Amino acid sequence: MEIRRFFASVNGGGRSGLFDKAVFYGVVVALCLAGCQAREPATVGLSGIVYNYSQDALIAVYIDGKDIGSMDDVKPGEVTSGGTICCFKLPANATEVEVEVKLPKGQGYKTIAKIEKWWPDLAHYGVVHILPGRKVVMQVTPSAPSPRKDLLEAQQRALGMEVKTLFKIWDGGPIERIDGKGK
Repeated sequence: MEIRRFFASVNGGGRSGLFDKAVFYGVVVALCLAGCQAREPATVGLSGIVYNYSQDALIAVYIDGKDIGSMDDVKPGEVTSGGTICCFKLPANATEVEVEVKLPKGQGYKTIAKIEKWWPDLAHYGVVHILPGRKVVMQVTPSAPSPRKDLLEAQQRALGMEVKTLFKIWDGGPIERIDGKGK
């Protein structure tokens, strides 16, 4: 009954049922809308690193508009990196990203790269592998990344070169979870 008295006092003491109902529903709608705030999608913060397997010098590489690295060109059948850049965010449910590669003399390209097996709860590094032919492989890893042996050896085979790596700290390919979670 307290609400009815409040509405009656606002209405000058009169008993206009129409006014009471209009104000009541207005308050209810306002309260409901206050609870309907747009929420940001859950994101993960990542350190970015780029590996260049192509023969192009890379002026800049962007993930969804965020600069994550640059580096010199590389000899055929080799790989180089420009170091780790902090930080960029990805939506936790992302399955692909837009990658923009800027090349010398104002050239460049954009492509959509599928994110290989990743689990947001283990995400620390966003790794972009730039391959010849404007192909891009994106992965998100839980630990400091290394160049991918499988990608380098595929490039060496495509060039008709002897398949070799000069040291052993290479990622063999996409990582696998051992805790039973994920795919």
